Amino acid sequence: MLSRLTLVMFSVVLTGCASSVYTDYSSQFNFDAISSFELARQSSTSAISLDDNRIQKALTTELVAKGLTPSSEADSADVTVQYAIVPKTENVAYGSSFSFGYGFRHVGVAASTPVRYEERSYGQLVIEMINTKTDEVVWKASSKRKLTESMTPENRRTFIQEQIVDMFEQYPPKPGA
Repeated sequence: MLSRLTLVMFSVVLTGCASSVYTDYSSQFNFDAISSFELARQSSTSAISLDDNRIQKALTTELVAKGLTPSSEADSADVTVQYAIVPKTENVAYGSSFSFGYGFRHVGVAASTPVRYEERSYGQLVIEMINTKTDEVVWKASSKRKLTESMTPENRRTFIQEQIVDMFEQYPPKPGA
């Protein structure tokens, strides 16, 4: 019994330590050579959302904290930082259950299958760094967590800040480490 409890607790601790972001990068690129960045301009045909402003502020704060300088001219920046909230959906099943009960000389188990499905929409935050000389993506991070419409403005701001901090936690990447 104790070994099962220990295994369950160990699994819970490992799950809690899991990163909430995916990152990928070019191992041939010299990240130590980056000293300036520019945030990619959104297309003039799309409206600027409130989340765009939140992302821009959080990105600028985090990149400056990493020692990079914002550049006002695209040609003089070492990298262009591009971001997007990628729309995603998931199906959620309702109605399934599993029950277990016991009484005097009786044990019962019951299960039911899902009877309803609901499609939920959410956004996935994705950030890319693009080498301005070669126009190639050299670093990318994607959030594992979901940005939902039901979040309050304060929760959305906090969510975006936390995810961007997590994305740049291991930046600059150390190839081979």
